[in-house]
Amino acid sequence: MARQWESMAAEVVLRHGGPADAEALLPLFVSAPAAHDALIPVLARHGDRRLAACLLEATVEGGRLREDAPSGVLHAVGRLGYAPATSLLWEHVDSLHEVSRDACLGLLHLPCEEVRGEIAEALEKHEGDALFPEFLPVLAPKTKDPAWLERLVAWGEDGASVDCNGGLILGVSLHGGPARTAFTRLLWDTRWEACGTGTGSALWSYAGTRVLGLGLPQLYADLWARLRAGADPDVLREPLRSFITLVRLRSVDIWTGVEAAEVSPESYDTLYGALFAPAPDAGDPLADLSDLTDLVGRVFGGDDPLADEARHLEDALHAAAAHEWTLRAAAPH
Repeated sequence: MARQWESMAAEVVLRHGGPADAEALLPLFVSAPAAHDALIPVLARHGDRRLAACLLEATVEGGRLREDAPSGVLHAVGRLGYAPATSLLWEHVDSLHEVSRDACLGLLHLPCEEVRGEIAEALEKHEGDALFPEFLPVLAPKTKDPAWLERLVAWGEDGASVDCNGGLILGVSLHGGPARTAFTRLLWDTRWEACGTGTGSALWSYAGTRVLGLGLPQLYADLWARLRAGADPDVLREPLRSFITLVRLRSVDIWTGVEAAEVSPESYDTLYGALFAPAPDAGDPLADLSDLTDLVGRVFGGDDPLADEARHLEDALHAAAAHEWTLRAAAPH
């Protein structure tokens, strides 16, 4: 129960805390890292390079992460920009899944100049494989070779297992503006199952939308455009299911740990208005479909569980928008 309360408190500090909170919580984490792993996101977001060095001192022995230490430390020290840890993180990329993931996500936040060649070699070694260190592809931009954008897309479409494509999805988005078209396409492409919740890919697809500044109202407009263009509603089933997943993640303001994904998204009231209170357009042939719930009903049927979820999201976004307004009103002017 204590761990549960600590986790909930850490969520609040993560969103509303600051450097002083990270400093205050560091001794507690260092005293028993495995018991206080819920604090890692707070330390990663609000700490600094000095704090990163303290994390390594408490969890690394003989050049390796201690077996009882949470792997999230690797992500945190990279996120904090602690470049001296670069080689250490790279040594953990070819490890068990969680350790490899956190090492790659840590390296994502570092220049990686001294391991650029090794990154390129590892990518070429695994390119086209169904299974591989899943988050290695997020490091493709570190090679400075723009050709990796198309190579990652081809890898995801033709080779990678959907159980191992989270890093490919995020890696595509990290190529920036040139990746927007390819990324939007893969979101709706059933070969990627980009918003699969069972595989974990949904979180990284959501992070990718944030990295690229693809707002949910914009993606929603894309789905409407497909329907207005005469697309068979059945063709929209999986894209719409994926979109609902992205809205769900936004509704809980999930933290991805990727700094590039922390640009301010659309406000909750803007999102609520776009999805559930759109301005009527008398000239729209689909004007009878007034909101997301109606669209889900048209595509899936009103009795489908996804229609219930759309109604639940309407309530959740309405509550979040109200809370957002309360915070604005309480903020000092």
